[in-house]
Amino acid sequence: MPWWMRWHRCLRCSLLLLGTLLPLSAQLPEGRVRILSVRVEGTRFADPTTVLLLSGLRAGDTLQLGGDRLQRALRNLWQRGQFSDVQILVERVTPMGVALLIRVEEFPRLAALEIEGAQQLPERRIRDALARAPGDLISPAVVLQMRRKVEELYRQEKLTLLRVEITERPADTPGYVAVRIRVWEGPTPRVASVRFVGNELLGADELLDAFEETRPKRWWQFWRSARFDADKYAQDKQRLLELYRRQGFLDAEIVRDSIAVDSATGKVSITIWVHEGARYYIRRVRFVGNTVFPEEVLVERLGMRPGELYNVERFEKNLRGNEDQSDVASLYLDRGYLSVELLKEESRVAPDSVDITVRVLERRRYRIRRVDIVGNTKTKDKVIRRELYTFPGDYFSRSAIIRSIRALGVLNYFNPEALRPDVRLVDEEQVDLIYRVEERSTDVLNASIGLAQGIGVTGSVGISLNNFSLLEPLRGGAGQVFTFNWEAAAIGYLRQFSLGFTEPWLLDEPTTLGFNAYDVRYSYSYDLRQTGITLNLGRRFRFPDDYFRGDWQLVLQRNDQRSSQGLYRQGVTTEISLGQTVTRLSFNSLIFPTSGSRVSLSARWALGALSIGTTDYLRMGFSAEFATPLLSAALSERLVLYLSSEVGYLKGLRSDTTIPANQFFQMGGSGLGGFNVTPLRGYPDVSIGPRGGGTVVARHGVELRFALSLHPIPIYVLAFAEAGNVWATPRQMDPFGLKRSAGIGMRLLMLPLGLLGFDYGYGFDPDDRTGKPRSGWNFHFQLGR
Repeated sequence: MPWWMRWHRCLRCSLLLLGTLLPLSAQLPEGRVRILSVRVEGTRFADPTTVLLLSGLRAGDTLQLGGDRLQRALRNLWQRGQFSDVQILVERVTPMGVALLIRVEEFPRLAALEIEGAQQLPERRIRDALARAPGDLISPAVVLQMRRKVEELYRQEKLTLLRVEITERPADTPGYVAVRIRVWEGPTPRVASVRFVGNELLGADELLDAFEETRPKRWWQFWRSARFDADKYAQDKQRLLELYRRQGFLDAEIVRDSIAVDSATGKVSITIWVHEGARYYIRRVRFVGNTVFPEEVLVERLGMRPGELYNVERFEKNLRGNEDQSDVASLYLDRGYLSVELLKEESRVAPDSVDITVRVLERRRYRIRRVDIVGNTKTKDKVIRRELYTFPGDYFSRSAIIRSIRALGVLNYFNPEALRPDVRLVDEEQVDLIYRVEERSTDVLNASIGLAQGIGVTGSVGISLNNFSLLEPLRGGAGQVFTFNWEAAAIGYLRQFSLGFTEPWLLDEPTTLGFNAYDVRYSYSYDLRQTGITLNLGRRFRFPDDYFRGDWQLVLQRNDQRSSQGLYRQGVTTEISLGQTVTRLSFNSLIFPTSGSRVSLSARWALGALSIGTTDYLRMGFSAEFATPLLSAALSERLVLYLSSEVGYLKGLRSDTTIPANQFFQMGGSGLGGFNVTPLRGYPDVSIGPRGGGTVVARHGVELRFALSLHPIPIYVLAFAEAGNVWATPRQMDPFGLKRSAGIGMRLLMLPLGLLGFDYGYGFDPDDRTGKPRSGWNFHFQLGR
């Protein structure tokens, strides 16, 4: 029964009751009637005492004729929401007063809930959302609420062509009903067409490109969906206006839009009416209120000239914050003006021109009072502080904070997504900086045993403690590196032992000192045993900038080369060599770099030509890697373009030169198939180049990487294309004669094993070892890269 009918019935009952009581009113002064008794009838689940208390009517009370006490009693009972009908009747009239009867009819209770037709959503999810149990009250309001909850669940799944029917039928138990929810889900709404009306200067295809989510799906776009989402459609309309702003249309607006949905097929046809207005150009840009920097410097920093198209988005970025920190605001923020404000004012001075005035509120200059570190449970404070570029007493600098966060990310001791600086104002001239870090383990432990054809039983044990402390080995946290590795095969294919230690900050200076002692035997295409030690010394430079560092190596090594099948000179040799590597590293992370680069130039000289040792060669290499973010998601760069290139050259310095076999360049596979093997996916291990290796190598690659997760386990997928080759001599080198490949892969950081990878690549060129016209598909397992 509708609410207005119920209230009409209540009012009628009140009037009838009033008419009954009028003859008795003369017996009491001031038109009052005494209540002799009050009885409750019709309750099934409710307590009659509760009904009496809710009504407020009690025996012995008097009723004021013309008052609202009866209406209040009825209203209180209706507001309980438990009754489908409420009446207050006169049961008996006597000269002393009246006996009242409260007659109620209760809403039924739930006996069972049935759900039919739900295919896109699990029935359990619907039941959990409804949160209805046997014995719950079933009223029209409850039924309406249930319907809305079901519709909201489907709306969350973007299924809007929904019809819900809720029916009740009496159950076997009196006063109970079984509720059935019947769902007709309908087809999934999908965008079939988007049409624009009123666009004259920008084409429909250009406008549609602004829509990232709401657009028809092409037959070849298997990775995307055309499902219509009202929220994403609203975002796409905003992107459309942003496109117009980038093109100089300051007055562009969406006049109206219409969405037509075919209920039978789910096809959604969208029509958008736009008003473009005039396209504006910059006539003049002025800065007002600036005292720290002259106007010419600010205009130059802004990078937008008179007569240029007024790209609002670019102007805002160059004014307040762009990707490379070359905006106007950065000038102030890097010099302590933390509270600077740049207020932009636009003045249309012609049908197609605009004057822009930027009012600069410079305010006070802030210094750093304290730099605190929070969250480092293992890494010592000094290990973190030596990577920072912000110090107490310095003026506040945003670029220094960004540089510090990048340096902490390169350490790889912390979760990169949790690295967040916190700036707190102390007073009008000072701030405190708080670096919040979240530790993660970078130690790598591996132990394995296996059986391989032709090799027999193999076993290995290794450990790499990358945040080690020599003074506190059980706790660690000093940033030192300790490595141990042992590997052997039963038949002698490979046996190696190595032990190393590195102190990255000697005497708290940016000087690296370390060693690596090793004994290696390799028996495959040749039999080579090497025993020696490498001493390392490195230093971080300040010139050309502090991204540069230099490393020098002294190698003392004994080589015993046997069974080389005529490819290498046999015998025992002594190698004493010097190496130098200059590196510029600006990656923001070593696991999943999203910006920056790594460029390295290296040389190694065996001093046999100076009669120091019996091996002589010069080995040089150059490599470059670059990472560029393409897409951000959840406050992190997830889609990254990664470019890499490397070349190398090996030369003997005497006519009777002696070069160890493992110094020659080899290529193919994952790079794990031997010593000094340059990886090239899509080809078998060590399958490219002359047998025995070459003296010239080149490899170039491009990867598109997408991070599925960065914490707690970094996981990313990739697509790659690369090309490379190895040549026996420089004269044979052909920069265009490269082996090409492409494929897909995945990387994940599995502690304590390290970075693991799986690649599936296709080689487009012949396999030199097997003679196949195409190398074809090859699977590769990666470790550490």
